[in-house]
Amino acid sequence: MPAGDDQPIDKAYEEIIARSNEFYEKGDYEKALSWYEDASKVEPRQGLAWYMKGMTLFRMEKYDEALLAFDMAAKLDSNMVEPLMGRAYVHMKMFRFREAIDSFKEAFLRNGDFEVACLIGLCYLLDGDEEQAADWFKRAFSKSRDGSLKFFEEMYLNVVLKDDNITSDEKVAVRAAIDKLKRKMQNV
Repeated sequence: MPAGDDQPIDKAYEEIIARSNEFYEKGDYEKALSWYEDASKVEPRQGLAWYMKGMTLFRMEKYDEALLAFDMAAKLDSNMVEPLMGRAYVHMKMFRFREAIDSFKEAFLRNGDFEVACLIGLCYLLDGDEEQAADWFKRAFSKSRDGSLKFFEEMYLNVVLKDDNITSDEKVAVRAAIDKLKRKMQNV
């Protein structure tokens, strides 16, 4: 994989990234962050270290810093969709649904993935715009009906239910809205 200006990636960079990933996978985010920072110094034109730094900061709930890291990753590697997704997840976590939608839409333009369309729909739903949510869920269904139905369940379980900032009443409302939209989509 070429570095910026089509130069080969430094072998030390790859080794540092591998070590950083080990700490990240173990949940030792302080060490992972330090190693990702080292990697970004070895290969300053590579977006991967910045992306993983953003993911680590996200896990550490340092959302503003995570956004900066994702932005840097996106600037360094305009082909990476992951920083856009990371940025969108941060915005979702901060209840900035319109910003999340913008980031997800940018990712969708690059990959057209049904899961991204589902996430855009979820953000519209959480923002109170059922009409736009339905439009995006329809897009997701047109790409993969079964995958979208499965993803609805996963996103509810992994995004909504696990978020302590979402009240029980809001979780019930989101579940009801998703079920309503699923029924509507199954009849389309």
